[in-house]
Amino acid sequence: MGLTTTEIRDRAERFRAAVFEELHDARSGRKAWPELAPLYETQGILESSRTLPVIERAIASADDDEERQLRKLLRWAARYHLEAHNARLDDEFSAWRATAKVETGDIAVPVSQASNLIHATDARDARQRLEAARRDILEEAVPLQLDRLSRWREAAAELGYGGYREAVERLAGVNLLGVENEARRLVEETEDLYREVVAEELRSRVGIRTEDAESHDAGWLKRMPWLDGSCQEGSVLGTLRKDLRDIGLPLEYGGHVTLEHEPFPGPGMIACCTPVRVPDQIYMLVTPTITQPGCVALLTSVGRALHYAYTDSRLSFEDRALGDLAVVKGHGLLFAGLSREGAWVRRTRGLNGQALDDYLRTAAVADLFSLREASARLEFEIELSDSDRPGELGPVWAEKLTATTGFRFDPRSFLDRLGQRFGVARYLRGRMLAAQLRRELRERFDVDWYRNPRTGPFLGDWFANGLRFSAAEVATALGNDRLGADALIAAVREPFE
Repeated sequence: MGLTTTEIRDRAERFRAAVFEELHDARSGRKAWPELAPLYETQGILESSRTLPVIERAIASADDDEERQLRKLLRWAARYHLEAHNARLDDEFSAWRATAKVETGDIAVPVSQASNLIHATDARDARQRLEAARRDILEEAVPLQLDRLSRWREAAAELGYGGYREAVERLAGVNLLGVENEARRLVEETEDLYREVVAEELRSRVGIRTEDAESHDAGWLKRMPWLDGSCQEGSVLGTLRKDLRDIGLPLEYGGHVTLEHEPFPGPGMIACCTPVRVPDQIYMLVTPTITQPGCVALLTSVGRALHYAYTDSRLSFEDRALGDLAVVKGHGLLFAGLSREGAWVRRTRGLNGQALDDYLRTAAVADLFSLREASARLEFEIELSDSDRPGELGPVWAEKLTATTGFRFDPRSFLDRLGQRFGVARYLRGRMLAAQLRRELRERFDVDWYRNPRTGPFLGDWFANGLRFSAAEVATALGNDRLGADALIAAVREPFE
């Protein structure tokens, strides 16, 4: 008897859980890096040549709701093809990041930890030396990164979905050029404001002119090392957990979320959420003392954990775990935004008066930088995906990032953050969705929606949908014409008005 969609669905869910278990072991420091290739090598039955025809035949005779679910399963099977054919190279890159060392003077740290060290270094000349050493070592990985990109393209061609970008758009159900247009609009509509506020931050915080700013200066501003003593896991997570209990949305809902306090996390590790089995087995890893980026990551992880834990267990596997990940990213980013809310920061960080005002301004500038950087990265990744000579695009990367952010980027870092399937587009769509949801919550439940008892039932019902709907469908449910940048543009301008 041939393979059935029920068997494919069951094997896919078990395989997905095994992958996330492996990722969790690496994120928590139990392993030096994830090794996914061996997992793929045991799953020949999930090869696209066996699964895609079965799912396609089932779609042809399915009703509307079943067809929608099967199309998600079909997309997962196609993505499995892309990932399986690149797993060995991905493992090799993970091993390189965990073992290759950035060295200068008496300092030697793995590549995966180098950025954290650089951004925590107050002395600008020391930052420059460390960043130069990091860029030197990044050149070692360029051939490997180009091999990964080439393999993604080859695997996409084998599916018959067109080029790599077209395949990703088809598998994600997303128009990447449309996302790029919205991101470009955000850049254009914040241009004058951004140039003004970033110049002031550089003058007052770093003591340099805009034309002298380098990418590591932006990292230092975002890191805010001068605030390390004010950001503790106990006060941030403890306060949020109490608020969530008070509004009837406890983080540990039904024992679904397991909090792990890891004093010795993996390389470069900050707080994260790993959804092994949705909704029953969600790991949330936190570290005892966190930095400003760690605070944002912790809040993001809480939002993601809530989404997964409150997903209705009666939904199909596809609707629980295989939908548009921009939705869960948007829910995480909604909570990450608390780190830029004055009342929240006052309660959790102990900042008041001018110190609070200064923090909020720097956080808003750093956030605007991140959005503009992401916009430039998406534009570059689209160009990279279509290029016949991707290895020659380092100068294009540096020019785009420098022009958009005002900080000088080095061409040698052009593949440093290259991710699969245009992850930066999911981030931007998640930010747009988070801004629309934040606006809705503030209108319904006031600016302190996170403490309003009426918010709990609303969000609980909201999260129960899991990944049944796409980010665009969720945006429509919020009363928007589309998933666009309007609410996000208004949100990033708000702190400066």
